[in-house]
Amino acid sequence: MMKVLLLLLVSISSFAASSDRASEEALQLLTSVSGEHSVVTRMEVLSGKFIGLPYGETGPLGEGGSGRYDQDPLYRFDTFDCTTFVETVLSLAHSNSVSEFEVLMNQIRYENGEVDYLKRNHFPSLQWIPNNTHNGLLREINDQILPVKQRMTAEAVIDFGGWLQKASLNTIQVPTASESQKLVILNDLKSQSSRYSPVIARLDYLPIPALLANPSVLSLIPSGTMVSFVRPNWDLTAAIGTHMNVSHQGLIFQKNGITILRHASAKEKRVVELPLVDYLNKFQNHPTLKGIHLLQTIAK
Repeated sequence: MMKVLLLLLVSISSFAASSDRASEEALQLLTSVSGEHSVVTRMEVLSGKFIGLPYGETGPLGEGGSGRYDQDPLYRFDTFDCTTFVETVLSLAHSNSVSEFEVLMNQIRYENGEVDYLKRNHFPSLQWIPNNTHNGLLREINDQILPVKQRMTAEAVIDFGGWLQKASLNTIQVPTASESQKLVILNDLKSQSSRYSPVIARLDYLPIPALLANPSVLSLIPSGTMVSFVRPNWDLTAAIGTHMNVSHQGLIFQKNGITILRHASAKEKRVVELPLVDYLNKFQNHPTLKGIHLLQTIAK
């Protein structure tokens, strides 16, 4: 009992110290762009500071020290996956204080800003995109790039319950828990699957062939645009228990006449930037990746 208590105290102390460091880093980042009032310019400057940082393989963020299933920090600046990179840059760019940043991170990452693993926006086409357009942070701009006759719609049945049933011990990020304790927590998480029914998610997108046939249209994409890479009805049921529509996310900027993609790349294992057209060319005639979906940030 005493050993468990000591482990808990060490965990709480370690989390508090880590949280304080992250808060100090957030203040430094916000101070570095305090003289810049353009949200888009702030996004470009801030995201540029993260280029070269490592990709977070297992999902770098969670619900913090009080999380039931995932006690990874609510935010950090030393490693990113594709979505946490976008979330962090958006939250910083729209904030003038650490407290504003922390609130906005939660609003972006969770339904109604409620910090809960089951309220996290895990699925882009079902949760992340709809929730962040409804909250007024982003707006869809696909219609500004290609006419309706060239756009397409992705559709997938998202099985949140099936996804929970596929969770493994690696899903449980609770540092002080033993393997047997993690198994209890995992079974609790899986038991939540009965609360959910499969839902159809639809997403408008710009087909890659149409974009590559006339790459000059990429210059119409505003700087600071958030891009999702679309795989319509992507069948991942064997691996994660559901289909999906989106596999990757990043940010787009216009620099010196070139449309640039800046993203946390699982393949490169770090945050990188490259011309968007070069990235799209990699996926010509790809069996599953078919297009992009665009969201523009709304300056407040």
